[in-house]
Amino acid sequence: MHVLSFLTRLVIPHHCVLCKTTLRLKEQSICQICVCSQARCTKFDVLPHQRIFDTVGASFQSVLINTESTSHLCKNLKYGFNYRLGISLGKSLLGPYLQSFCERVNKNPVLIPVPVSRKRKKMRGYNQSEKLSQGCLQFILAQGFHATIVNLLKKVLHKRSQVEYGTFTRWTNPTGSMEVRKKIKQRIPENALLVLIDDTVTTGSTLIHASEIIREHFPNHSILILALALEV
Repeated sequence: MHVLSFLTRLVIPHHCVLCKTTLRLKEQSICQICVCSQARCTKFDVLPHQRIFDTVGASFQSVLINTESTSHLCKNLKYGFNYRLGISLGKSLLGPYLQSFCERVNKNPVLIPVPVSRKRKKMRGYNQSEKLSQGCLQFILAQGFHATIVNLLKKVLHKRSQVEYGTFTRWTNPTGSMEVRKKIKQRIPENALLVLIDDTVTTGSTLIHASEIIREHFPNHSILILALALEV
């Protein structure tokens, strides 16, 4: 932690976004008690989405189920100008799951954040998926894996938010909104595990569209779709 941040927290303590208790020096935005108390997804929760991602040969996992407190976390991450929360959640929640998955498949991961449009990134100040990826990367590197973040996908068309549409329209809304960065594509190792990271999943339409694009360019790579929270 930077010296300035340390001194600032001595004068103005930071508080957990959920329980409002004072954070310890190594905690960022959320205390470890609240992290551990969030409801986890089960295999049964992710099964319907896994069947969808089976069509592109990808594995799917969401760490949290979208309870009231998890919904508050996701809204704070996306709309609360709290990028530190994304790094903290990526490190404490996404990181341990990715470690376990990488050990099972014996591959080093390349983290690919789901892109947002320039307009939304300017409004929010950051891409929440990138912040989750940064925290996840910190954890994975500390475990001795060779890993990196690659902004492989880019938004080429700004569309209305998915929350403004019904279930049927959500499936067609992301079409044509993303593409692969051809120059960055060359940086992907042959045997890497491609990990597509996002914050929340409802229908999964954005992620299936993104994974279809990735599969088209990387037909032989293993793909993992990793989300922070799943709405059921």
